[in-house]
Amino acid sequence: MNRTPMSAYTTLVLVTDQFACERIIKSARVIADLSDTGLLVLSVMKNGSQTNPAALEHLFEVAKEYSAQMTVQFSDNPKSAIVHYIRENHVVNAVTGMPQDERSILVQMWKRLLNVRFFTVTQRGELHEVVDRNFQRPPVRMNTASDAAPAVQ
Repeated sequence: MNRTPMSAYTTLVLVTDQFACERIIKSARVIADLSDTGLLVLSVMKNGSQTNPAALEHLFEVAKEYSAQMTVQFSDNPKSAIVHYIRENHVVNAVTGMPQDERSILVQMWKRLLNVRFFTVTQRGELHEVVDRNFQRPPVRMNTASDAAPAVQ
């Protein structure tokens, strides 16, 4: 998979040190191909935080397999480090996992970086463009008949 983008712009994948972030890299490859951009993977952790070296090594291998360059940074201010990286690398698309709540760094970046198209990838690997840049809790889905409300008699 040796891809050479025609553009000076890039698609950025933001990951943590978890094996499950592999799905985000795979989805971002699709966005990078459709937008004819390079693919970068970034993991920024707070200084002094514990890491999962096995997961990071796995993600480096996945990034390599999908023709992406991966960078790991440590910072006292991860949000600032990510914003700086986005600006320095001419990022036009950013692909992430799902934010936990409205205080998430991701939601703050959605509101601040209006020239970047953001996409999220669910745990099941579904890719969605962030159209409404305000945090919206995903609707709760009922998966089984036992989850439904009991019948009224």
